[in-house]
Amino acid sequence: MTEKQQIVELRTAPHLRQAPSVDQIMRNVVYALLPVCAFAVFQFGLSALALILVVTLACVGTEQLFCRLSDKPTTVGDFSAVITGMLLALTLPPGFPLWMAAVAGFVGIALAKVMFGGIGFNVFNPALVGRAFVQAAFPVAITTWTPAFAPGRFTEFIPTTWTLPFVQPESPWPRRSGATTWKCGRNSRARRSQLRQWSPPPWISSNGGALSLPQSA
Repeated sequence: MTEKQQIVELRTAPHLRQAPSVDQIMRNVVYALLPVCAFAVFQFGLSALALILVVTLACVGTEQLFCRLSDKPTTVGDFSAVITGMLLALTLPPGFPLWMAAVAGFVGIALAKVMFGGIGFNVFNPALVGRAFVQAAFPVAITTWTPAFAPGRFTEFIPTTWTLPFVQPESPWPRRSGATTWKCGRNSRARRSQLRQWSPPPWISSNGGALSLPQSA
C-alpha cells in the first residue's frame, strides 16, 4: 500500500472567500475615515463638524440630482459620494465658509465624476478637483487657517464659517500676536484675552494643528 500523499497549498493574501462588492469596499473606507473626522472635530470644534457635514451633504445631493436629471438609478447607496465629501472636507481649512464648501462639493461631483460617467470612469479624484477649484476661486479663504485646540471651539463657531456669499468675512480666531480681533459673541473682550494667552500643546505645531513628534536630545 502506498501512503496518501499530503498536498500543501501556498497562497498569497488576501484570503477572501468571495469578492467584496463596491458598496462593502466604500463602506469600509467610510469607517476608516470616521476616526480622522472625529479628531478633526476634536481639534477645531463645531466649525469642523459643520464643514464635514455640509461638504458631504453637498456631494451626496449633487450625485442624487444628476441621477434624477439623467433618469438613472441612484448611486448614492454605494457611499462613493460620501467618501468624496469626507475627503474634500478634510482638505479644507476648518474656518472655510460653508457656502464655499458646498460649491467645492458640487464641482467635485459634477465636474470630476458625473461628466466622466460616474464611479469607475472618472479620470481625476473628485475630492481633489473640488479642492483645486476653490483653491483657484477663493485663494484667500482657502489659505486662512485657525489654530487648533482654541478655547470655546465646542461652544462657538469660527466667525468665517457663516460668511454669506459676496460678503467680506470677519477675521478668524485671533493669532497669538493679537493682531486680529474676535467679533463673535457677547464676551468678545474676554475671549480676545483668553486667546492671546492661549498656546497650543507642545506636540502640536502652530501650522494648522499638524502633529509633530518631540525630538530627543
